[in-house]
Amino acid sequence: MALDPEQVFGICGLKLDAAVFDVARRCWVIELRSVAADPPCPTCGQPASRRHSAYWRTLADVPCAGHQTRWRLVVRRLVCQNVACPQRIFAERFPTLALPFARTTTRLIDVFRSLALSAGGRGGARLASTLAMPVDRKKLLRIVRQTPPPAATSVRVLGIDDWAYRKGLTYGTILVDLEAQQIVDLLPDRSAESIAEWLRQHPGVQIITRDRASVYADGARQGAPDAVQVADRWHLLKNLKDAVQATLLPWQAELRQHLGGAAALPADVEAGTLPHTIATAPEHMAPCLPIPAHTQLQFDRIQERRRAGSTLHAIAAEVGTSRNTVRKYVALDTCPAPQRRTRPSRLEPFKPYVLERFRSGCDNARMLWEEVRLQGYAGGATMVRSFLAPFRGQGTPQGDRPFPKPPLPSIRTLSCLLIKVPELRNGEEQRWVERLTALRSEAQTVVTLTQQFAAMVRRGEAQVLETWLQAATASGIAALKSFAKGVWNDLAAVREGIVQSWSNGPVEGHVNKLKTVKRQMYGRAKLDLLRARLLAGST
Repeated sequence: MALDPEQVFGICGLKLDAAVFDVARRCWVIELRSVAADPPCPTCGQPASRRHSAYWRTLADVPCAGHQTRWRLVVRRLVCQNVACPQRIFAERFPTLALPFARTTTRLIDVFRSLALSAGGRGGARLASTLAMPVDRKKLLRIVRQTPPPAATSVRVLGIDDWAYRKGLTYGTILVDLEAQQIVDLLPDRSAESIAEWLRQHPGVQIITRDRASVYADGARQGAPDAVQVADRWHLLKNLKDAVQATLLPWQAELRQHLGGAAALPADVEAGTLPHTIATAPEHMAPCLPIPAHTQLQFDRIQERRRAGSTLHAIAAEVGTSRNTVRKYVALDTCPAPQRRTRPSRLEPFKPYVLERFRSGCDNARMLWEEVRLQGYAGGATMVRSFLAPFRGQGTPQGDRPFPKPPLPSIRTLSCLLIKVPELRNGEEQRWVERLTALRSEAQTVVTLTQQFAAMVRRGEAQVLETWLQAATASGIAALKSFAKGVWNDLAAVREGIVQSWSNGPVEGHVNKLKTVKRQMYGRAKLDLLRARLLAGST
């Protein structure tokens, strides 16, 4: 049965002469020739019947049975009989098969494009070689850059956020259609002018979600004055947490003394029973690390320059640090000590059982490790041995053994606990908040205002926002007053952020995708390649 190239390859006007397997090159060779009558001139479009000559054209195609495929196509040269046409001699074209002068079929280029958009240059080249389609990585990058961007569509709900070329140095802007969940564009910088210009070129945006940055607020106001701006709720709570942390930082020494007393131990421990969770930090370990000498020196220099009347900007330039660090140190009386960060141990759920067995007389760490391993513990015996080390040599195994003092919460932990839903706090966290409230009157105000604002955001109660802002302004606490001032300046967007269901959460997810693609290309991709991959990959 003869093969019809039109049925096999979907191309008309070709006749199959031979299909053989080249053993030396380990590839399929398919020979075809054109039988189309009077091919048109590519310049003037007039059919030409006068043949001039012919030549062989070789095209790479998708593999067959795990081997490469090469097409050998007899292409005719013809003479254009239109005297007004500048093209005298032309080669017939096969637009559905391959582009002019290309050595690869169109469908193989489509495969290369998919590989490059998914895996990049080097990764796509390695994958293509495995699939019997060897290609140079630079060709894959050229194909990606030549891919036209998707057709522009009308965006109604737009999410805006920044992303880093180099963190802390240069930033760009990502724009996301929140309804379609797709990236619509990447901007080369983080400026109000770029946002405004893009919005003018893409009218129809009705809602804009953003973080608290004034740059995006100004750009949205200039480019789409009728659009509703929505401040992201997560950033609102983060700004509040930062304000609380700045308030608690000068009280660090007092907090450590107030929260680290004997009364901080749970009541069930004092009664002699086992607690549900026991920390791994022994009693002799301090919750804070020693202050490094260079940190203390930097703190002293900042304090000295500030007493001399220098501005925060001048101090930051002279000392060689950021203005945020200078602002934090200026508000403190003593240099803050770095705090020890503790992470939950894999042994945590099994500590009550280990201590119970230890108090009953079994002090063999290896044996206890084997017992808890049967209960699902996935760690090693060293962790069990380290946990029991503080209890060894303190009384008889049958007697009561002292429990380690729980680690003190850091300033960051305390600020997060104030924003956390009260019903989700455990007993120890609730006791920390209660003891913080009893520390001083300012602490009581901070706790009350923080919990009120967090509850207001979660419940969508924007009608009490102005009342809360007035209370925060009248509280006399500098960080909360500064936070309230920022909210006053962005009151409409904050109110919409509390009420609206839209947020910048999906935009953060697309920023994570952008970082993944950027790191996949080893951070060396220019904006055009990064933009082409993200826009084409989001369709």
